Amino acid sequence: MLMQSYVSDPFLGSRSAEQWQRIGTNRRVGALLPLASLYSRRTAGIGDLEDLKLAADWCERTGHTILQLLPINDYYNSPYSTFSLFAIDPMYMALDRLIGVPPEKLEPVIRRIQERYPTGCGYIEYDVKHEKINALYEIFREYSLGTENAAYAEFVENNVYWLDDYALYTALKFEYSQDTWENWEPSYREADPLTLREFARKHEVRIRFVQWLQWQLYEQLKAAKAYANAKGILLMGDMFYVVSRDSADVWKRRNYFRLDLVPGLPPEPAHEKGQRWGDQPVYNWDAIRESGDELLKQRLRYNANFYDIARLDTASALFRMWCIPRDEPDINQGLNGFFYPEAMSDYCEQRGKSLLSQMLSSTSMLLCAENLSPACLSFTPSVRELGIPPINFQRWDKEWDELHDFIPPDELHPVTVMVLSNHDTSLWAEWWEGEAGTIEASMFTEFCFNYGLPEAELKMRLFNDKTSVGSKLRWRDSVNSPSRVAEIVGLPEAAIGGFIHDYLNSYREKEKLWEIMKLEGPMRQRADREILKHAIRSIITSNAIWSIVSIVDYLCLLGIIDGDYGNYRLNRPGTERGRNWTWALPVSLEALMDESFCRTVRDSIEIGEAS
Repeated sequence: MLMQSYVSDPFLGSRSAEQWQRIGTNRRVGALLPLASLYSRRTAGIGDLEDLKLAADWCERTGHTILQLLPINDYYNSPYSTFSLFAIDPMYMALDRLIGVPPEKLEPVIRRIQERYPTGCGYIEYDVKHEKINALYEIFREYSLGTENAAYAEFVENNVYWLDDYALYTALKFEYSQDTWENWEPSYREADPLTLREFARKHEVRIRFVQWLQWQLYEQLKAAKAYANAKGILLMGDMFYVVSRDSADVWKRRNYFRLDLVPGLPPEPAHEKGQRWGDQPVYNWDAIRESGDELLKQRLRYNANFYDIARLDTASALFRMWCIPRDEPDINQGLNGFFYPEAMSDYCEQRGKSLLSQMLSSTSMLLCAENLSPACLSFTPSVRELGIPPINFQRWDKEWDELHDFIPPDELHPVTVMVLSNHDTSLWAEWWEGEAGTIEASMFTEFCFNYGLPEAELKMRLFNDKTSVGSKLRWRDSVNSPSRVAEIVGLPEAAIGGFIHDYLNSYREKEKLWEIMKLEGPMRQRADREILKHAIRSIITSNAIWSIVSIVDYLCLLGIIDGDYGNYRLNRPGTERGRNWTWALPVSLEALMDESFCRTVRDSIEIGEAS
């Protein structure tokens, strides 16, 4: 475990000083462990909150002091599209840890779910969620649970802000209509008080059941945090950007949302049409600010029960957001969107800083920010000024416009979290073997079309078809200068400046990183274990305050994943359903606790410490 401390200036002298004082300014190494993808011998169908304790044991044994989770809120097909900004997904309930239920009564239920939804298959079967909820409802009704428990009553009283609406909304989904609230009858759609009061009277048991579920989940997640903290491990949660359109929050607080717009990203090299993030609304920040930021404050207050650190998803949106008209055809993705606010201005910067400052003053959690989108990178200094570290990816941490090279690890800003990959990216090994040192074929096609150039002929002369993979075109070694590119293309450098810029940022990218990782000998194309170990070392020995490694990259280091990397991705941004969010570990948590595995992971961190 890295224990070097930094001077106080960027941390204890910032708006986040109280949070840094509590956590400490020691350098830390963390692990990203998606709960849904984990399982143990006792798991019923899908990783649960009790499994977090075993995950914390693994972190302790391997030298990690941060355990990062993805969102675990009640969700649809993606943990970033949820029914609620607050509620925990019932599928994460540890059935063998229910308060007030005799364990022997639960054993047959657990066995039945384990038989129907076995773990170890490499994928998640989400029907287990309904199986667990139905079983829990029968248990609740049989024991009339909750009404006599003082802790339950206190929980309900303390969480009125969100729990009443969520419980009612969920009951309506069970007992009235599973359709979106926008298609409900007017009295339900518009939340007529008399109609809802009568419904609540008739379905009191279902409403209390939902409240009871959330109380049990609350107690289990708090217990997991306490367990991790006792081992010196910090839990890092995910403050996902916004809820689904069909959610309790939008139904009852729709003035806080722009229902005519959906979020996404503008066109970029990896996504030529940009991205559209489903049918989620965007926030109406004016209305939220006019309310005194109550929604933000309540959300932060609740999450602080469970997490020491909160990752701010889509942190760019606090400054400006790429908005797409909801009625825009899906096929266009983010093409016809617009930025709001439209212009890069002092107003954007002040709005973002004001929102972040309000959040810092409303929580004990330390905040860190998803790396800002390319269109908002100019706001990064404002984020760091507040003591909030952005999460940067080694593969993209470059000086893009002049040097066209990776930022040396010892020159990184200390208020930074460095990672190799995350849930939205390819695995690091997949990037190294198939993406590093390449440009997108679609970009090249567009370039040739715009300049009236012979694509097939130039593709053969510029790119190595043997080392290009799929849609990724890798430059020939002989194309060793901008002037050579211009000569082959047959146009002056000045006339093809954008293409030359892409060339400079991608040519010999792997060789440049090879030197930064301090590997010896000729560069190797395949991401073997030695290369992976040095990739990990390069981020944990950098000047960044923290580094976090995904369990998927560790599985590559351990040889558990060896090729076919695309099968192990959690998510492909801009797409829905399919295989997204269905990946589960190919081995159990108990298997990962094997000392030889733990030693390999621990050694990769200890190598970093020795450098």
